[in-house]
Amino acid sequence: MNTTDKMNALRRFKSVSSQEIKERKTQLLKELPPMDHILRGSLITRLVKCGKSTCRCSTGVGHASLYLSSFYHGKTQMNYVPAAWEQWVRSGLENYEVAQDILSELTELNLELLRRRDNE
Repeated sequence: MNTTDKMNALRRFKSVSSQEIKERKTQLLKELPPMDHILRGSLITRLVKCGKSTCRCSTGVGHASLYLSSFYHGKTQMNYVPAAWEQWVRSGLENYEVAQDILSELTELNLELLRRRDNE
């Protein structure tokens, strides 16, 4: 967090009571998505050629295939996503984004309570 962000956070909390901060924390915890359905990564459409000499893809655009690209343990992984699983994967990716946003806000609220020395 740079100096400008710190100043904005301080201005934002100046007129907010500790009780209001705690109530916001409670609200955010209720808004967390199901933690058993979280996926981190990106959906990528790849155009793949099947290899059949008589297929239309041999002379033109390949077949569109959906992949989940994710980075774990220092390596990028590409996992094929069947069409029937696309919505499930998109939902997991959205849950991850929502959870990440909520965790960021919870951290900011907890830091303000720390500054106020109010942990009850």
